[in-house]
Amino acid sequence: MALARTHLIPIQELTPGAVGAIRNQVIADLVRLVSSETSMPEDKLVVRDIRPFGDLQMYAAGTTAATVDEWLYDATTTVANAYTTVTGTATMGDQRYVALFGVRDCRRELGLHATTAGATTARVASVTPYASVVSFIKINVGGGDRAIWDISGINAYTEASVAFSPTAVIIPQNSSYNIGYYFVTTVAGLRTYLQLIGVVVEPRGKLISP
Repeated sequence: MALARTHLIPIQELTPGAVGAIRNQVIADLVRLVSSETSMPEDKLVVRDIRPFGDLQMYAAGTTAATVDEWLYDATTTVANAYTTVTGTATMGDQRYVALFGVRDCRRELGLHATTAGATTARVASVTPYASVVSFIKINVGGGDRAIWDISGINAYTEASVAFSPTAVIIPQNSSYNIGYYFVTTVAGLRTYLQLIGVVVEPRGKLISP
């Protein structure tokens, strides 16, 4: 069995071409797995981007399911040094497989909010975003923790807060999963903009028909 390397590596610490190599390997492995388990030839499958609500059933706030596909989560209570689920225990759709292999913190792209705590009010342009309050992301699949990603390292890089894992977390069809964020500290109203990087593989025509 190959060594499972589930740690995150900031993009600035990867060699040129490494991100493409990781992505291509993840896609190739996932397509092979889906083809084998569904008995579908690879040319009948499609690889597409992940939808936070449509595919991962992520929450918009607290335990409230989102209604739109946007990578954000609003804390509704004060939390400190604890994991907060952002999906609840959900079940992946039939004939749908997800591979997660990285994370982007998009706070800097969106600018500072009206308060330094990052309240969910109107956006205010700024080159200095409010401080990150999430330090870890835990992904549980089928009742077992598959990865605990430390995202603290990406905060050392101001131009691109992105990191990738050499080994993807696979969420197979009809499997239970739960994704949690570890909040170092937060208050009600704080918004996080963490985008999980990955792909979906499913039959052509299930959602799109390229």
